[in-house]
Amino acid sequence: MQSYRVVRRRQDLEMKISALHRQEQLAIGILDMADISDLENTIRWYLENMNFSLHVMTTAAVAEENGLTEKYQDVNFILFKSAVTTGEAINAFSNECYTTLFLVVRSDTEMIAYSGEALIKMMSEKNHPAVITPVLISSQGDVIPTLRSPHLRGKDFDPVSLKPSLDENVWDMNLYPVLGLGLYDRALFQRLRAFDEDISGEFYQMADYGVRVYLMGYSISSSVNLAFRFPRRMSIIEDRSECSGINRFYTKNFSIHRIAGKNVVEKWKPYVDKGILNDEVKKKLLVLQKTDIFSLIESWPVKED
Repeated sequence: MQSYRVVRRRQDLEMKISALHRQEQLAIGILDMADISDLENTIRWYLENMNFSLHVMTTAAVAEENGLTEKYQDVNFILFKSAVTTGEAINAFSNECYTTLFLVVRSDTEMIAYSGEALIKMMSEKNHPAVITPVLISSQGDVIPTLRSPHLRGKDFDPVSLKPSLDENVWDMNLYPVLGLGLYDRALFQRLRAFDEDISGEFYQMADYGVRVYLMGYSISSSVNLAFRFPRRMSIIEDRSECSGINRFYTKNFSIHRIAGKNVVEKWKPYVDKGILNDEVKKKLLVLQKTDIFSLIESWPVKED
């Protein structure tokens, strides 16, 4: 992880000291999407409307140039030396928030639904999801297809995109948190080893975590009880092109086949990372993995868009 420094609000310094004695339920983390006016408007909105510990993930340069830490002394700032991947920012947030749950939002979105009672109730269930992902609405008022179901195109991982339900009583299965947005179980997130920072592409970074959730026996849900709107964005286009670390993604998630109830290692050519295969797959995942990606694809429920 790239080095960062944290500027904490006074209340959170006290919270850190007493963390062994109590734990707050929820923290909110804002991903800075590069427009300073959007960022400041988002900070002000969450301060005024959500009574939870607030964190902002941005660069030290942005904070210093705009005097953010002086303007918003009730906010915690996680300041990186330079721009980082979505996964790196969220990992740092999860390390610093000291709460049971954490909610990841973006500075270029507006929260339009947060049914706290329903969300917290779901995350309190025994078999609760690792993440609850939000419904996203475009600037034109259209529902953006943010549900992902696992699919292979030849040897390449190419998930299908579908629109989520707008029924507050429906909890759709979702493969991974698109754009990293969602309500996370912090302890489970860290137990599953968070986002892989050696994968540079956001699509593969998010998909890697999502697939790992399912292969380890957990799940991810989507619900309209949590929803955001993009004021100036009509759609989401994921960059699924090859990136640094792509072999890590395939080696971790495609090298194990479950045959007759036993895990067997088989290389997923041409995407092979020998180091990951020997150190991660054969020594750890071979024992820990509850199912394989192929069974996951086959058993995934069909949803009509």
